[in-house]
Amino acid sequence: MQLNSRLLECFHATMAVGTVTGAAEILNTSQPAVSRSLKQLEDAVKMTLFNRSGNRVVPTREAFLLYEEVDKSFRSIRRIGRAAEEIKNLQQGKIHIACAPAYSQGFLVSAVKAFNENHPGVQTVVTTRQTPTISELVASRQCDIGLAAYAVEPDGTEHQIFTEAAEVCLLPSDHPLCSKNEISPQDLNQQSFVTLGQNDPYAKRLQSVFEANDVTLKAVIEVHNSIMAAEAVAQGVGVTIINPFSALSFKHRDVVFRRFTNKLPFKSTIIRSKFQPLNALVSAFETSLIETRDGYLNELETLLDY
Repeated sequence: MQLNSRLLECFHATMAVGTVTGAAEILNTSQPAVSRSLKQLEDAVKMTLFNRSGNRVVPTREAFLLYEEVDKSFRSIRRIGRAAEEIKNLQQGKIHIACAPAYSQGFLVSAVKAFNENHPGVQTVVTTRQTPTISELVASRQCDIGLAAYAVEPDGTEHQIFTEAAEVCLLPSDHPLCSKNEISPQDLNQQSFVTLGQNDPYAKRLQSVFEANDVTLKAVIEVHNSIMAAEAVAQGVGVTIINPFSALSFKHRDVVFRRFTNKLPFKSTIIRSKFQPLNALVSAFETSLIETRDGYLNELETLLDY
């Protein structure tokens, strides 16, 4: 007789409850069927597992040793069953997202926190990179989702615009321009200004606006990402114009949000690999990203109208 799962099931039940009758009740079968399975198991393993006295069976030392191993196996099977249920219900797994620095400070943390409320067993890995590297990571399937700055259409990916929200003017809370409801290019003439690096496309676009309006900035510090620019504003170094997501990470600091009269959209893109099917877990995380984005932009409107 070959070892099989039914023989082990009868053995496990008998050892767990202590009687053949009890095992039969648990397994919804007859007592003779369980007794027969126990005898077949002994033949298969070539060991005496029970001493029999009438209707009673008394486990041998070998039976207790074997039970330890069988019980481990049954517990592993139950774990696999629970894991399968959690995977089906999107409660287990890992998501890897590569994002632009603009989203890495507060936005991604908020999105992951919201996602984890409904998917507590899922691990999220966040990698911060510049847009060209994000595109490479997604195209090569080294990450599940990319959240890139700019409107990009990299080869080997599917892509959709994530946001086109206007950039905002961020000022120290004691700055004289806080008295204005919105800030024009002329308002910033000769003002202490925190600039982004000269190679940044958004910085180049902003510079062209100032040049067209004959505005001369007093650049006091040049930084290479919007988070550093917002930190400089919070410390009173000067004013800046940056994307709304980085700005909102500083809403609890001593800063004031104002609209910039020249609408400068901050465009960003969600990208996925063409060669990796969109699974339910990644789709659920994308929903969290979109809901978090909408919440951020609604909050931004409140701050701009304050």
